[in-house]
Amino acid sequence: MADFVELRHYAAIVLKRWWVLFLVLVFTLAVGYGITRRQEPVYKATASILVGQSLQTTNISTQDFRTSEELAQTYAALAQRQPVLQGTVEALGLDMRWQRLRGAVSAKLVPNTQLVEITVEADSPEEAQVIADEVANQLILMSPTALQNQELAETITFVEQRMASLQTKIEEGQVRLEELEATDVSQLSATETATLQQEINALTGLLTEWERNFTQLLNFLDSNQSSNYLAIVESAQPSFTPVRPNVQLNMTVAAAIGLALGLALIFVLEHMDDTIKSSDDLGKLIGLNPLGAIREVKSEGYGDALITTRERFSPQSEAYRMIRSNIQFMSVDEPSKSYLVTSAVRGEGKSFFTANLGVVMAQAGHNTIIVDTDLRSPVQHEIFQLQNPKGLTDLLREPELTAVNFLESTQVPGLRVLTSGALPPNPSELIGSQRMKQVMAELAEIADVVIYDSPPAVIVADAAILSERVDGAVFVIHVGKTRREVIQQAIFNLRQAEANLFGAVLNRVSKKTHSYYYHGYYYKRNTTEAEQADMGWLQRWAKQLPFVK
Repeated sequence: MADFVELRHYAAIVLKRWWVLFLVLVFTLAVGYGITRRQEPVYKATASILVGQSLQTTNISTQDFRTSEELAQTYAALAQRQPVLQGTVEALGLDMRWQRLRGAVSAKLVPNTQLVEITVEADSPEEAQVIADEVANQLILMSPTALQNQELAETITFVEQRMASLQTKIEEGQVRLEELEATDVSQLSATETATLQQEINALTGLLTEWERNFTQLLNFLDSNQSSNYLAIVESAQPSFTPVRPNVQLNMTVAAAIGLALGLALIFVLEHMDDTIKSSDDLGKLIGLNPLGAIREVKSEGYGDALITTRERFSPQSEAYRMIRSNIQFMSVDEPSKSYLVTSAVRGEGKSFFTANLGVVMAQAGHNTIIVDTDLRSPVQHEIFQLQNPKGLTDLLREPELTAVNFLESTQVPGLRVLTSGALPPNPSELIGSQRMKQVMAELAEIADVVIYDSPPAVIVADAAILSERVDGAVFVIHVGKTRREVIQQAIFNLRQAEANLFGAVLNRVSKKTHSYYYHGYYYKRNTTEAEQADMGWLQRWAKQLPFVK
C-alpha cells in the first residue's frame, strides 16, 4: 500500500509539470532529427572467406576442424592490422592512412564455422565493395595459400597424370582378365591350360598392384589439403540502403534521452520548489494545523468570487463549511467571535476566502460582519458590489461616530460589510490606534462573528497588530506559489505578536494534484424552495431521479 501511495505521489509530481517533460522531449527529438539529417549516409559491404579445405575433402577430422576454426579467429584479428590495411590502401590507391581505414573495417568469425566475414563501411556501396574484396585478397596474400598452390601445382599435375595412366591400365587389365577367365579350358591342352592360368595369375597381381598405387596417389592428394588455406567463398555484397544514419533508431534514442532528462529535470525542480503543496506540508514544514483546502475557482472578476452564494451545494462551498466547522472547533470552551484572515504576500486569495467564509458563517445563522482592514488594497466592496464612499477610515477619524452607521448590508441575510473607506496615508497608525480597539470592541458587541480581512503579514505590520486583538487568526496559503521561507517569516511575525493561530487554509488547490476536496456530496434531506433556487438546473434535474436520494 505504501508503495502504491509513493507511486501516486511521483505520478502527481510528473503530471503537475508535464509541460517540462513535453518541452524537453520535443527539444531532444528536434536535436536528434537535426543531427541525423546532417550525417552523411554510410554504406557497407561484406565478403566471406573460408579457412581450410574441409569442403574439398571427404575425410575430415575433428582436429582439422578445430585447427581451421582457431586459424579463422587469427585471420579475423589480422584483418584489422597494419600489414593488411596498408596493403589495401596501396593496392587501391586510397587517399587515406591505414589508421583511418581501420575504423571502417571489421572482421568476425561466424560462430561454429570456419568462415570469416569482413565488413567495410564507406561513403558509397561501390567503394565499400571494392575495399572489402581487397581486404580479403590481402589476407589471402599473407597466408601460405598462394605459395602452396605454386609448389604443389607441378606435383599434383604429375600425380593426376599417373593416376590417369593407372586408371587406363586397370580398366584394360580388367577387360583382359575377363577374357582370359571366359576361355573354354576343355578345348586346351594341359600345357595351354597351365600357360593360361599363369597369365591370369600375373594379370591379377598387376591389377592388385595398380589399384594399390592408385589408392596411394589418391591419399597423397587428400593429405595435401592444408588447414592454413584461404579461399573467398562469397565476394563482397554491397548494401544499397544506408546503414547510418538510422533515423528510427536515432529518434528512439533521442526520445529515451529526452524522457530521462525531462523526468530528471521535473524531480530537480520539485526538489528546488520549497512551496507548500499539500496539507501534510503544513504540519511538517510550517507547524500549522490544516484547516482545509479550497479548490481553484475560475472567475472572471470580483463578482464571481462568491462561490458559496453562486453554487451553494458545490464541493467548494462544502469545503468552506468544513473550514467553518474546523475554526469553530478550535475554541469549543470559549467560542471565538473575532477572526483575522491574512496571508504571507498578496495574490494568495485571502480576500476571496474572507468573503466566502463570511457567507457560510451567515448561512449557519450567525450575525456576521466582514471588516476590510486592508487599507492599502481593499477589495471587499468590489466583491460584494458595494459603494465605498465612507468606511473604516472615516470611522477611525471621527470618534463620535458609531460603527453601526457604516455597515453595508449584502445580498446574504445576516452578513454585513464594513468597507475600508478612503485610503489613508498612514494605515498602520490607524490600525494600531486606540480608536481601532474601540471599534473592534463595538463590532464584537453587535455581531456574533467579526472577520477582519488583513493585509499580508510579511509586507506590513498591520496583520501583527490586529492579530493580538482578535480571538484567532487564519492563514491563507496559495498552493505552489509562495516560498516556504516567506511563509515562515509571516508566521514568525504573527507569533512574535502572540497571535492565536488557528491554522492554515490551502487555497487554489489544483484538481489534478490534490485530493483534499469533496466529490459527489449528496444531501439526505429535502431542500427548501430557496435552496432549490440556488441550485443549478443540472442539480435540480438530478434530484428528480429515483435513484438519487
